[in-house]
Amino acid sequence: MRGRIWHRLALVAALACSAPGIGVRAQAPSNEAEAKARFTLTLARFIQWPAAAFPSDGAPLRLCVLHNSPAVAAAFGSQQGAVVAGHPLNVNSGAITRSSCDLLFVDSSAARAAAEPLLAPGERPMLTLGATDGFLSQGGMVELVNINDTLRFDVSLRALRSAHLGLSGQVLKLARQVRE
Repeated sequence: MRGRIWHRLALVAALACSAPGIGVRAQAPSNEAEAKARFTLTLARFIQWPAAAFPSDGAPLRLCVLHNSPAVAAAFGSQQGAVVAGHPLNVNSGAITRSSCDLLFVDSSAARAAAEPLLAPGERPMLTLGATDGFLSQGGMVELVNINDTLRFDVSLRALRSAHLGLSGQVLKLARQVRE
């Protein structure tokens, strides 16, 4: 029990260190892209994924990145192979369909219309993060917000619950805004 508490505290500290708004300055485009990639990976580690989310224990976690930026492609590509909840990360920024993603990141460089069909509810749980204005209103789960060159995040609990995904209460305390 005591070990679990320390483990959780270590995870919250890791998120706080990589989390936008908790000291990550995003001044240059590549730095901002790197901060977004680190945050996405760290947040994915705090998600409670349902057992049905993956076909097998070692199945990859498929991260789809919708963008139009070389800096974003490089930053997210550098996360390839990282492990999340026992699943190796497989980064895809090519042809993206809802059925090909477990985790979707929509960058502000992407066309807003391209994201809309991907945000519609589907049969499989998919975590959605976006760095576009109004992402939560479009149906997204986590919206990254740049405030004075510092990235912060907002969360939609309704969107998370509708996908049968959970998020640690400790992480929710770090959010700028939590919507029911």
